[in-house]
Amino acid sequence: MKLAFLFRSFTIIGGVEKILIDKMNYFADSLGYEVLLLTYEQGNHPIAFPLSQKVKHIDLNILFYRRYRFGLLKRSWMFIRMRNDFRKAVKEQINFFEPDFTICTTYSYLDIETILHLKDKSKKIIETHSAKEAIGKKRKYQLDKQPVFIAAILDWKLYNLISKCSAFVTLTQNDALSWKNVKKTVVIPNILNDYPLNIKYNPCSKKIITIGRLVEQKGYDLLINAWRFVHQKHPEWSLDIYGSGKDKDALLKSLIKYKIEKSVFIHEPISDVYNKYMESSFYVMSSRYEGFGLVLAEAMSCGIPCVSFNCPHGPSEIIKNGEDGILVEAMNIEMLANKICFMIENEDIRKQMSIKARENVKRFLAENIMPKWVELFNTLLYEK
Repeated sequence: MKLAFLFRSFTIIGGVEKILIDKMNYFADSLGYEVLLLTYEQGNHPIAFPLSQKVKHIDLNILFYRRYRFGLLKRSWMFIRMRNDFRKAVKEQINFFEPDFTICTTYSYLDIETILHLKDKSKKIIETHSAKEAIGKKRKYQLDKQPVFIAAILDWKLYNLISKCSAFVTLTQNDALSWKNVKKTVVIPNILNDYPLNIKYNPCSKKIITIGRLVEQKGYDLLINAWRFVHQKHPEWSLDIYGSGKDKDALLKSLIKYKIEKSVFIHEPISDVYNKYMESSFYVMSSRYEGFGLVLAEAMSCGIPCVSFNCPHGPSEIIKNGEDGILVEAMNIEMLANKICFMIENEDIRKQMSIKARENVKRFLAENIMPKWVELFNTLLYEK
């Protein structure tokens, strides 16, 4: 089997980047597939996570972001020129490699359009790592500030593109329902590639952890708001946030405003988070929406129970409420604070949930998830 992946770059320590690399490594190392990774804005930056030597990586060095240095007219002209160069470069590499499948994500219209314009024989697969709610301004929460009519056009464009692919892969059953008009939607959850054999869970720890980009999606403004009440009842406990993003300054100001800067700490992201998980008593997720929520599975693999908003989509398909963690009504700050306090005040329950979390999360191990990809490949190969 020959697979070609197209993705902008792997320069940041992010969940999507880690998942894609974990999958490519598995295809190459465990299944013996020939895997080609095409990036185009990697440049001289190191790849954020270890990439198997068996994965062939080629960077096309077409730096679209450079066009933003210029005014609108020149920027538009540069984009057209760079897009043409990009399509030509991708076409050359794909024609030379001759993959069975060419795969990209919904993160870039450019990538999707490019692989669908290819005239080769490979099947085209698009995978989404975001909930549908994250795509387009007419959703309740958005990534970009755009007029509603532009978002509607982009939604239509995305649907039109997806309708032309061989398969569309989503991460959760609930998100798949949102894409019900797509002709071939397949649900394949993210893989949990790391499962520590020797965990050091310390239920006596008075640290709580959360990991993610410092952006509106992750809801750290909501969590900090909830922490005001937690801190009043349990001032000896602390919250560690690992992440970077455009909202950092605003969040730091909130800590000072609420006088909790001595119990909430914002750290830069780190590649090896497992030791940090095991220094913590439990995990909290305050996201407004998720594509999956891999950090929940990672924490659970370390025996760390989780408290999470039941946001769309992911947490309810990872956490078994009351058994290995707690689901909280989405956006309910008071309830989030109460459930955090409940976990703090019940060490015996944390211990019980720790055991269940570590056992239940095994269903996301690569050995249980990756066969779903193999099944999809085999099904598409024999379709007429």
